[in-house]
Amino acid sequence: MDIVTVDGRDAATFERFFQLRDDVRRTEQEFPAGLGLEEAKVLFAGEHSDMRVDGIGLVDGDTWLGIAWLDWWLQENTHLVDVELAVAPQYRRQGVGSQLLEIVAERARQEGRRLLSGIALGDAETGESAGTAFAVAHGFVRKHVDLHQVIELPLPAEQLDKLEREVPGYQILQWREHMPEEWLEEFADALSAMTVDVPTGELQLEATQWTPERIREAEARRVKQGRTCHTTVAVAEDGRLAAYTQMGGAAGTPDRLYQWDTFVRPEHRGRKLGMAVKIPNLRSLQAELDQPAVLHTWNAPSNAPMIAVNEHLGFRPVAQRSNWEREL
Repeated sequence: MDIVTVDGRDAATFERFFQLRDDVRRTEQEFPAGLGLEEAKVLFAGEHSDMRVDGIGLVDGDTWLGIAWLDWWLQENTHLVDVELAVAPQYRRQGVGSQLLEIVAERARQEGRRLLSGIALGDAETGESAGTAFAVAHGFVRKHVDLHQVIELPLPAEQLDKLEREVPGYQILQWREHMPEEWLEEFADALSAMTVDVPTGELQLEATQWTPERIREAEARRVKQGRTCHTTVAVAEDGRLAAYTQMGGAAGTPDRLYQWDTFVRPEHRGRKLGMAVKIPNLRSLQAELDQPAVLHTWNAPSNAPMIAVNEHLGFRPVAQRSNWEREL
């Protein structure tokens, strides 16, 4: 077996790498989620201030047995590397995953990282799967769990009408791919607050510090990837951004849409602002649909208010996503 390094500059190699990963996801997940080919290619081939993305393939001649996808964080969380393993079904239980993991661990040590971090999907009720069993067998410890919920779109307009509520004292604003200049500072502050506020269990994570420059870089990357982003915010009477939500997808995977962040500042909670921003954002998202799609979202079970909002909309649980760590 040979080891192939994948950095996105060799298109043919990258496509073989990506195809194996995507095939595994589609085979094993009833509701697969993740980047499409062009989205991933931008991450691998580009230079980014906050992250470097590359991969490893284990091949036998022209046959790809398994891959490791690696996210190296460059601003916060430089103590860890995120790793995702995918092994072709016919080559499992033959040591492919174990060999890939040890290659990754050695690379991480060489780059001064002390922690491997990864995600395993499991049953919606038990959280267990072959992936979680592999993690336990290879010294990983489960540190956090999110509930994966989905809903089929489009939702009937009548359903959205019944759920929509005006919240006195707040102005609802919307924008698409590019944030208005006047909201950059305020939105950067809200994004940073969200990364502190969101439940992360016992994960050894540093909160992301957002700046206007970082927002603009993320926007440019998203546009290059062919991704869309719909943003709705609630502005309080004092002019501060009280709540926001973002949803979107990509042209390459029109059947997969994502509910990204929804955040309400602590001092504005209890006023149904979560629903107040979600409904108009859903309207914006659905207005561009030309085929049925599945909207995905993830929340920690401890985040009961947001899960309740999602359930009220009609989201249902389909899996648990658990985060694992292994000290090197």
